[in-house]
Amino acid sequence: MLFVLDVSGSMKEKWGGRTKFETAKELLYKLIDSVEKKNANVEFAVRAFGYQNPRTDRNCKDSKLLVPFAKNNAEKIKAALEKISPQGMTPIAYSLAQAANDFPADIKSLNSIIIITDGNENCDENPCAASQKLMDKRISLRPFIIGLNGGESLMEKLKCIGTVLDTKDESSFYNTVGVIIKQTLNTTTAQVNLLDANGNPTVTNILFTLYDHASRKILYNFVHTLNEKGNPDTLYLDPVGIYDLELHTIPTIRKDSIELTAGKHNIIALDVPAGKLNVECLQANYANNDAQIVVREKTAERKILNVQDLNAPENYLQGNYELEILTNPETNRDTVVMAMNETKVTLKNYGTVSLMAEENLLTSIYQWRNRKLEMVDRWEMKIRTENRKLQPGEYWLVYKPMSSYESEATRTQKFVVEEGNVVVLNLYK
Repeated sequence: MLFVLDVSGSMKEKWGGRTKFETAKELLYKLIDSVEKKNANVEFAVRAFGYQNPRTDRNCKDSKLLVPFAKNNAEKIKAALEKISPQGMTPIAYSLAQAANDFPADIKSLNSIIIITDGNENCDENPCAASQKLMDKRISLRPFIIGLNGGESLMEKLKCIGTVLDTKDESSFYNTVGVIIKQTLNTTTAQVNLLDANGNPTVTNILFTLYDHASRKILYNFVHTLNEKGNPDTLYLDPVGIYDLELHTIPTIRKDSIELTAGKHNIIALDVPAGKLNVECLQANYANNDAQIVVREKTAERKILNVQDLNAPENYLQGNYELEILTNPETNRDTVVMAMNETKVTLKNYGTVSLMAEENLLTSIYQWRNRKLEMVDRWEMKIRTENRKLQPGEYWLVYKPMSSYESEATRTQKFVVEEGNVVVLNLYK
């Protein structure tokens, strides 16, 4: 925990019988000493600003790491604070930027900053931007700002930095800093509530990814799970930084700029109004013949969302979809998926055309559609008997021996395919 302490000229003002600085340094020592005696894993450091030069010098880089991080630092901090006194500027932004370098390089540690001030930034830099850089680099929790009777105007100006808490007297100052320290020491947990169309967290078994908001780096992948009590599982997450969440539904759902409250149980909720889509063909072996469904958004972009198998229901968010069913010939349908319902699209069962020949053929199948022949299939037939599965309908078979160099050797046969039946075409000379 890094305390960034205001030692600017305004901290000489009286507050409860003593100056603000005298009150702050005494209470700070008591708090640090108390925590260190109870928790050996906590290390404190102090950065002070505004004490090295008088305000007339307008030194906006008057900020220094007064006591670096170490165990059992309370006495060192007390001694260091006794040697300085308020006099200078209030370079909050510069101090925050420098604070990024104050923490040891320890990826297992949780870094926290507590700013104690009674005044607003009076240099030209932007403390909001400096705080955001700390968050983007995932160096520390968003800072806590403790105001020493700063008033609503000051609190409003500093709230972009982090959590702002104004204190009116010594007692509230001591209690406020104590609560922040205790909260930061607690474990940070979270649960992701995937809400169905009725607003209940019943949706589960969906992969979701947590990204770093600034860099888009993947930080966590989880498959959403309900625990033995039927509640969303508890996650233990690093509270430092800002997250973006992507739920891998079809289509995906995003929730950006998620900030966790350190030391508390956080609930992240997303609306997931989903239903099932099932494209059925009663002949079970249809799926074995690679007849799949290309599912698109019914929008101007017509983005492909998924490739689904026949007779295999899948979940989609409520909405309008275009289905390109890769039967032979292709079948196209529009459909609507409703939340908490199953939408069924039923296909006709295919029929079979069985071709028999005594030589290799150049073969193609057409349908008469839109006042023209449209190709359904084309291949080189190099075996004596070959079966092709087709949707029910009227077709034209056009073929020519591969050994012939004459166009007039081309032959045409019309045939009809019916559901579940086999039509045999003899292509012998």
